[in-house]
Amino acid sequence: MKILKYIFFLLLIFIVVGAIYLATLDGNYDVKRTRLIKAQPEVIFNEINDYKNWKDWGPWYEQDPSIVATYPEKTKGEGASYSWISKEGEGSMKTVQVDEFKRIDQEITFKVPIFGDMKSDIYWIFEKVTEGTNITWGMKGELGFFSRFMISGMEEQMGPMEERGLEFLDQNIQKDIKIYSIIPNGVIDYSGGYYLYTTTSCKIDEISDKYPLLLLKIYAFNKNNSIRTKGGPFTLYHKYDEENGTTMFSVCYPVAEKMITPRGSEILSGFMETGKYFKTTLKGSYDNSKEAWESARKNAGSLSDYSVPQNGEPFEVYGNNPHEISNPADLITEIFIPVKMVADAPPPPVDEPIEIEKTEK
Repeated sequence: MKILKYIFFLLLIFIVVGAIYLATLDGNYDVKRTRLIKAQPEVIFNEINDYKNWKDWGPWYEQDPSIVATYPEKTKGEGASYSWISKEGEGSMKTVQVDEFKRIDQEITFKVPIFGDMKSDIYWIFEKVTEGTNITWGMKGELGFFSRFMISGMEEQMGPMEERGLEFLDQNIQKDIKIYSIIPNGVIDYSGGYYLYTTTSCKIDEISDKYPLLLLKIYAFNKNNSIRTKGGPFTLYHKYDEENGTTMFSVCYPVAEKMITPRGSEILSGFMETGKYFKTTLKGSYDNSKEAWESARKNAGSLSDYSVPQNGEPFEVYGNNPHEISNPADLITEIFIPVKMVADAPPPPVDEPIEIEKTEK
């Protein structure tokens, strides 16, 4: 009996000491990691805001391939959720608040057999910087009294997982923004019309530097004079000498009617005749423009019923405003190369019918 009393006494001491130790621990935790991703906040936000995208970069899929996710009807925005089950356990997550392109707050629940449901707050912070976006992924909460001993392992377990997840997220984002397509639309009739323009000559590799300056000039002219335009800007190439690396081009805005600009103005008025053009559409970053132009020239030059005139002036139209498009993969550029129908060859000569004289027997 004395032995049992000693055992009971020692057990009581252990419980008291353990309780005192746990009482000294702070059960609060906040584990977070930040990574610079070279993309606009809108692109990253849209990727994270929809739970169906998480399978493409979630680090837990690498750690536990047995995970099976289940998605309800609503998977993005406030009130969205999803759940999962695997050999390691099960859980769920829901979005509780969204500040578009700035912050997402979520709640994650792990079903733990011994300790019951364990909940934590997940947060994403999007900070726009010159190079792209600083994205912060954090997990915070408070452990229950009897599970506070796990607090020391939270940083060791969650920190590396967040780092790995942000790495995968970055890789996936970079892959998505580089997606592009080049579509040969074929020969079309272009209606032409009036336009305002300003022109420059430069080295081919200086186009990207010169273009914004010309665009600002003509944009300011239109705004200051309340000019009503008929669409977005386009670039008209008068000369493009690849051998010498030089070009002469104009940045243009289509207008509804003929206009006479002030004498001495850098902004002039032009008119494009109706004509046939081989159209090619690039969907994706402007970094793919060279490939798109090479494809357009190749396809236009291989037409059997049309030829490309040497003195023709090709142009490209920008289907949307890059300042309003967060993902470069959604940019639209339409390339037009002038073509003319090949004159029909003269028909082959027709042999005259031969008359055979009949003689009477």
